[in-house]
Amino acid sequence: MSIKLAGLASNMDTDTIVQQLMSAHSLKKTKLENKITKLEWKQEKWKDLNTKIYSLYTGSLSKMRMQGSYTTKKVSSTNESAVTATATSSATNGSHQISVTQLASAQYTTGSAINSSDKLSTSTKLTDLGIAEGTTLKVIGKNGKEVSLTVNPTDAEGNKTESTINDFLTACKSAELNASFDATQKRFFISSKDSGANNSFKITSPDTGALDKLGLGSTADVQPAADAKFTLDGAEMTSTSNKATVNGISLTFTGTTSSPVTLSVSNDVDAVYDMVKSFVSDYNDVLSALNDAYYAGSARGYDPLTDDEKEAMTESEIEKWETKIKDSLLRRDDKLGSLLSAMKTTMSAGVKIDGTTYSLASYGISSALYTEQGKLHIDGDPEDSLVSDQTDKLRAALEKDPDTVIKVLSNACSNLYTTMQEKMKTSTLSSALTFYNDKEMATTLTKYKKELSGLEDKLKDIEDRYYAQFTAMETAMATLNSQTSALSSMLG
Repeated sequence: MSIKLAGLASNMDTDTIVQQLMSAHSLKKTKLENKITKLEWKQEKWKDLNTKIYSLYTGSLSKMRMQGSYTTKKVSSTNESAVTATATSSATNGSHQISVTQLASAQYTTGSAINSSDKLSTSTKLTDLGIAEGTTLKVIGKNGKEVSLTVNPTDAEGNKTESTINDFLTACKSAELNASFDATQKRFFISSKDSGANNSFKITSPDTGALDKLGLGSTADVQPAADAKFTLDGAEMTSTSNKATVNGISLTFTGTTSSPVTLSVSNDVDAVYDMVKSFVSDYNDVLSALNDAYYAGSARGYDPLTDDEKEAMTESEIEKWETKIKDSLLRRDDKLGSLLSAMKTTMSAGVKIDGTTYSLASYGISSALYTEQGKLHIDGDPEDSLVSDQTDKLRAALEKDPDTVIKVLSNACSNLYTTMQEKMKTSTLSSALTFYNDKEMATTLTKYKKELSGLEDKLKDIEDRYYAQFTAMETAMATLNSQTSALSSMLG
């Protein structure tokens, strides 16, 4: 590396001169850096758009193309305080009569207050309650599971363990029961975890007096377990819980009935309408993003700012400048234009059902303004001011001829799904599930960065050569000055 002598002999500002000489050489570097910056911004913009498009593809569009998504049912009840219901697509439209004679319940035992003047807690010994050592307490819980507790058991080595209220609670819980002890009330609260007669439980002991001392004898308040009992369309049925599903109808019981309740199953037009509306909204959001990028204004004359240029600007000015460039990066982009054209063409095309050609416009789903570049509206949508005063063709068709509407919508969306699928097939230029040439961009970016690295090395060599030349000049001038001074001294 050459030694930099800043004009010691010549009094010249060699640093400034070198910088001026290098500025011309650096223009190529600046242009390459701009290419890199713009390409990185373009990658980022395409990634954001790709995420939006793919979300539509896998989300509402994927749902709309499946006819099963439209077969939603709703159920009305003439007595919702006793019976409510929902229905799957397999439920048959029509009316059903149901009566509920008994609700399902879990067994519940509220113990009587334990007769003891002592302060009780879960650590209280069972023998302190008057239960003799060696007494066996048996809990028979869920599915007949038995758990036994022997009061103050003795192990093989003769060691005795003091049994407590907590040990009894543990035995109940091991039998899969809910169990707690209220020390203030001196009562046990024990219940089965699930309702239904099959989930009843028992607590027994050879010593019946032991249960009385726990408050779980004859004076305990016991609510027995029971199954729900109901009659649907003349057939008597039971359920271990207050929910039951019969022939695609999910029932929920909240009370018994004094007279039959009518359940009416029908197509849920509102649910289908809302699904279509949601898809149109998602489609329009994606289309708006693509249109904004493709029809963006020109940013000719705008290049990424250098560090020196940024220092002379405010943050808001920098942001405005860079946004202008970023917004225009996909202006008239071939890939973007092809995708836009394909989406709009597919959604406006007709589909043939049973020999008749229909389109989305047949049901009032169409563009309203040319300036919106293909955005869709649903005639009669009360939330859309552009078409809210139009006749609601979609809802009317769903109520009159739902089968045909479903076929048209699902076929149209299947065509769009296929179109988008074709647009994101993997190739040498793009990866699978992407709508742009991501591989090509990555390769180009790597190429640019490699060129930049080589160019920076080349510019460094040129700069070093300039400094070496100026250093040689300064050295020569210093030698000449020294010789001249010596000669002048000799000549007196």
